[in-house]
Amino acid sequence: MTELSKKTVIDLSKKGSRLFRKGQLEEAEQTYLEALALDEANPYVLAGLGDVYRKLCNFEKSAHYYDEILKADKDNLFALRGAGDARRGMKQQMQAIPFWLRYLEINPDDSHVMVRIADAYHKLGQADDAISFYEQALGVSTNDPFALLGLGNVYYAQHDDNKALLCFEALLKDNTQNVVVMTMTGNIYRRRKEFDRAMDHYQQALELEPGNNFALFGMGDCYRGKQDMESAVEWWDKILDHEPDNQALWTRVGDALLSLDKIDEAVRHYESSLQTGFDVFAYLGLARAEHARGNLEKAREHCHMALENEADNERILERLALICEEAGDIEGAKEAKERLSKTAE
Repeated sequence: MTELSKKTVIDLSKKGSRLFRKGQLEEAEQTYLEALALDEANPYVLAGLGDVYRKLCNFEKSAHYYDEILKADKDNLFALRGAGDARRGMKQQMQAIPFWLRYLEINPDDSHVMVRIADAYHKLGQADDAISFYEQALGVSTNDPFALLGLGNVYYAQHDDNKALLCFEALLKDNTQNVVVMTMTGNIYRRRKEFDRAMDHYQQALELEPGNNFALFGMGDCYRGKQDMESAVEWWDKILDHEPDNQALWTRVGDALLSLDKIDEAVRHYESSLQTGFDVFAYLGLARAEHARGNLEKAREHCHMALENEADNERILERLALICEEAGDIEGAKEAKERLSKTAE
């Protein structure tokens, strides 16, 4: 290659880098490709193309260019990290990890790459390895928010609430405006039945995201735990306003309304649940509602509708037996009880 060509490649590489930093990815791509036509083995050009295609989410192409660098220089840090990131983009966690591990052998204090490895292990379900790398990252960078969040997520998934709280509360002390952390912290306190503390965290989340379903549900469930079903219904209905296909919640709210003797409203919620598809609990709720109204024939119809899909459902059979007895249908009650005894065997 002539000196002029070398200088042209250098200039094009610098130009590509400037365009990349400005977010002008297509222009950067074309510039790097011009340079590549002059020098197909230049590591700066190859790395530049790897970075551009990674940003463009063309991870397969990105990996190709990083791999080209590693064929000539197996210890190139930019290529090792990039090759791992490209595999992560392709959701190939297991293939990504060796690149990052090799990177850490050369550059052992990079907490960001430690977190990437930990995240990959967590997605692979290898919790112990994930914890190990999150802790290594925290050893290098105390209170690293990504490491704390990842470590907290692992403990949260394991229902190790004490350790998860240590991570999440460390994040929140630094005024982390992370709604996910706020709601997960709220969930932990809700599981502990510390409803007021849980609600404080849900309220913080809702100040940032008023429509956050996890926080809205948590608020409602806390009120349910405090035996304030009226308020629970109010919070859960806010979810249904913008999530009308949430079948399980339609039924849950129906149950809450039925416990408040608001039968008409409960029936409307159960019917809304069934508009989205079959739900045995919605049919059970309708049967209970009609039973409470004294409409025994209609209550029995709802039980039979449910049993067409779940013939051995114990709660439906128990309700049917009770309805039949009150209706004076001795044979019907006997049949329901016989079916119930068979399911218990």
